[in-house]
Amino acid sequence: MRVMSFSGRVSRITTITLVSGVSAATAYLTYRHSRETVPKNDDSPAAGADAAPPEHGIEDESLPETLTSRLKQLTGTIAPTTLATAFLVYFGYVATRSRFEYFGVSLEMTDLSNQNLLLYGLEVVYVPAALTFLSVLTVIGIHAAVTWRLTTFPNSTANAFLAAIIGLIGLLLIGRALIGMLVPGTTDAEIPGTTPLALALGPAILAYGVWIFSANRQQTLIPRRLANSALACVIGLAIAGLFWAATEFAWAYGNGRGQEDADKISRRPEVVIDTKESLVGLPPGISQSTLPVAQRKDDTFAYRYHGFRLLLSSGNRLFLVPGTWKYGTGQTVIVPYDNNVRIQLIPHS
Repeated sequence: MRVMSFSGRVSRITTITLVSGVSAATAYLTYRHSRETVPKNDDSPAAGADAAPPEHGIEDESLPETLTSRLKQLTGTIAPTTLATAFLVYFGYVATRSRFEYFGVSLEMTDLSNQNLLLYGLEVVYVPAALTFLSVLTVIGIHAAVTWRLTTFPNSTANAFLAAIIGLIGLLLIGRALIGMLVPGTTDAEIPGTTPLALALGPAILAYGVWIFSANRQQTLIPRRLANSALACVIGLAIAGLFWAATEFAWAYGNGRGQEDADKISRRPEVVIDTKESLVGLPPGISQSTLPVAQRKDDTFAYRYHGFRLLLSSGNRLFLVPGTWKYGTGQTVIVPYDNNVRIQLIPHS
C-alpha cells in the first residue's frame, strides 16, 4: 500500500525531528542549570547568621516548582501563533504531497502557495487535536487517581506493584520503538504512527513508573542532576516521537483523501476542452473530435476533448484526469490554462 510506503520517506525528516527533540532537551537543561546556579543575595535577611534553618531539613532551593510555571518560562520565548502556523503549513505540505502523489503528480509541479498549504493543513489537524485533548484529560484523571493512592496509602505494596507494571509497559514500548527503527521492513507493515508513538510514550511511561515508586517510598532514587538530565531526554524523545507520528498521520490522511478523490472523480463536473493543437497521448476514456469550421472561433480552436475531470488548477495549469481514472493505470494530463485553451464545465447528472 502507498500509505505504508511512507516509512521510507520518514528518513528524510528524521534529522528534523531529532533536532527538535534535542533542542527542547537542551533548552530544558539550560533552564534548570540557570535555576540551580543563581547566586544567593548575601544582603537578604535569610543570609545572615541568625537566619532560621529550613524546616524538616529541606533547603529553599529544592522546593519543587509547579509544572505550569516551568512550562510558562520554557515557552515564553515562543510565539504560539507563529509556531501553529508553521505546523499547519508543514502538515498541509505533507498531506497535500501524499494526496496528489496518489495521482502521480509531484507537489513541486503544482506551485501551490503557503496559503493553500495552510488551508490543506487545517483539515488534517482536527482528528489529532481531538485525540490529543482526550489523551490529556485521560492522563490528568490517571494522575489524579495515582496521587490519591500515594497520599492515602503511603509505602503500600500495591503502589509498588503498580509502579512496576507501569515501568514494564514503558520498557515494552521502548523495545517496540527500537524494533520499528532498527529492524528493516517493520514500519512498512504496521499501522502508521505505531513506532513513533511507542518512542514518544515509552520513556515517559517508564519515568512515570519510577516517580510512582519513589513517591511511594518517600525517598529519592536518582540524584537530582541525573534526574533532570533524564527528564530532558524524555521530553526530547516525546517531542520527536509525536512530531514523527503527526507526520505519518498527515501522510496517511493525504493518501486517504487521494483514494477518496479517485473513487468519486467521475461525479465531478466534466471538463470539455477546446484546443488549437491536438493533444498527444490521451488516456483511456477521453474522446477527441474535430470542430467544424462553423463552430470555430476565428478558425483557431480546432479540437474538442470530452471525458476530463479537473483534479487541480494551479500555476496557470490544469491538472486533468479521465472520469474512469484507476490507480495504477490512470494518467494525469497537464494543460496550460491560457489563451490557447477554451474550457466548458458540464455538471454531473
